[in-house]
Amino acid sequence: MAHRDITIEDIEPMIPFSRGSTEIFLTGQWSARKPGWVEKTSPCRSACPVGNDIARAFAAASKGRIDEALAIFREENPLPGVCGRVCYHPCEASCNRKDMDEAINIRGFERYLSDHGRPAAGPVRPVRKEKIAVVGSGPAGLSAAYHLARLGFRVTIFEALPEAGGMLMYGIPEYRLPKGVLRKEIGHLRKLGVEIRTGTRVVPEGAGLPSLSAVMRDYQAVFIALGSHRGALLGVEGEGSPGVREGIAFLRAVALGEKVRVGRRAAVIGGGNTAIDCARTARRLGGNRVTIVYRRSRSEMPALAEDVAAIEAEGIGMELLAAPARIIVKAGRVAGLECVRMRLGAPDGTGRPAPVPVPGSEFVLPVDTVIAAVGQAPEADFLASSGVATTHRGMIEASNTGATGIPGVFAGGDAAGGRAFVADAIGSGKMGALSILCFIEGRDVGAELEHLRIGSGPSFSFQPLLEAGRLGADLSDIVTYDRLNTICIPFAKRNENFERRVSAKAPTTFEEAVKGLPPDRMEAEVSRCFKCGTCTGCDLCFLLCPDVSIVKAKEGGYDVRTDYCKGCGMCASACPRQVIGMGGGR
Repeated sequence: MAHRDITIEDIEPMIPFSRGSTEIFLTGQWSARKPGWVEKTSPCRSACPVGNDIARAFAAASKGRIDEALAIFREENPLPGVCGRVCYHPCEASCNRKDMDEAINIRGFERYLSDHGRPAAGPVRPVRKEKIAVVGSGPAGLSAAYHLARLGFRVTIFEALPEAGGMLMYGIPEYRLPKGVLRKEIGHLRKLGVEIRTGTRVVPEGAGLPSLSAVMRDYQAVFIALGSHRGALLGVEGEGSPGVREGIAFLRAVALGEKVRVGRRAAVIGGGNTAIDCARTARRLGGNRVTIVYRRSRSEMPALAEDVAAIEAEGIGMELLAAPARIIVKAGRVAGLECVRMRLGAPDGTGRPAPVPVPGSEFVLPVDTVIAAVGQAPEADFLASSGVATTHRGMIEASNTGATGIPGVFAGGDAAGGRAFVADAIGSGKMGALSILCFIEGRDVGAELEHLRIGSGPSFSFQPLLEAGRLGADLSDIVTYDRLNTICIPFAKRNENFERRVSAKAPTTFEEAVKGLPPDRMEAEVSRCFKCGTCTGCDLCFLLCPDVSIVKAKEGGYDVRTDYCKGCGMCASACPRQVIGMGGGR
């Protein structure tokens, strides 16, 4: 037989396994239940402080639609390139895949979309007459402005510093978050019509313009998102000496391009992400021996474990269970740091074991630079003259929806006592935008939250406010691992982003330390995702229906020929993602 190439005409179209016709038997007429396709919430989305529809984005990417996947993330988050680099990724801790092998690299996926996708312009909404002011351009302020602009409001951001971005611009070093990435994302807000007035500080009443009272007169609502730019003091002898720096001010000076001198031996006090950033920055600025001093153990450090591992890879030491007692000064300069050993006692107000000094355990670290990264507070002095209440710690008193005691004034992010993570600040800004919308329209924000809530998670979806929304969705139903059908899903190793090779002897570059996944490894990671609760059009229900009663709909998805479906439930059992449920009646 002569050989010929196989053509597409030789391949039989995909058809159900059941080849015979059952149309002579109207078995569906006595069935008490029918299948229904209802998309649900994945655990990763429920855990995301921003509310990203992660599973739906992975489903789009699995079909090669990267731009669509990016647009899905940007429905809720204006800063996917930022979160794809610095988020603490609680979504991954809740990922169903971890119960099979390893959690999906969701943060790496979000970064990939931002780096390779093309942002859609989005629907143009009618411009409203109301003007909204946002004080501060950190993640909370940018998020509030983004969502308010998408809702049609005219938004103006007041930023005291020379460039927008807040702590993202001035508190996160270049090796973690390149400034170009942040500027690109802020540019998308400007394209939405958001006005950003940099170098414009809101001042106390009577000290000039703009004061908060003046802003309140000119705008129909105000969202205050100051961040926490004021560092805490150590409260030890010698703290005011040359060579002692506050962590936030240190990072800001580096970001502003100032000439910052770091001695050969530096000590960084603290165990959070700011302390980690200060230590790695000091190392890059010439610190030959950099040591982190932290009063608790490694397991109590607030910094992410991956960041703690990074300082070790760069040759940065740690003195754990140690606290500063005094700074030794000789000839007007720092010469050493006297510390005392600590032991862990009973839990304190934070729930962590309280560090207790060990008598007679003092020791000295020879250092010429001390950087204190032991806490932060907002620079909120201007609020008192405007009547906005603050706590004894300087935090703005605001409800969980961002409302302050003054009608029309809302607050969010670190300054309102929120968690000091970028993703939580973004979620806080989104909440502020919803609260402002409800305030302007005289609606009950609590009722809106009941309508928009994603399960029991900390966030909600803004999409129902922007469009009719997808039909057949139950965002209150979170799909757990035990409800999935993973029989057809193979085991596969997680694809990790990897650190650039840096010399522990001399890491002097501020080049981005972590590389994104290349396309082939990202494709492999996309295939690992279960896409929990999201229909991917896998056709298992269509192929396995014994009555050929499931058909493909012209507009996508599936329909049921109810006259023939006898309600056996085989489609629901076969569905890998728990999208199909068996409802009652016809």
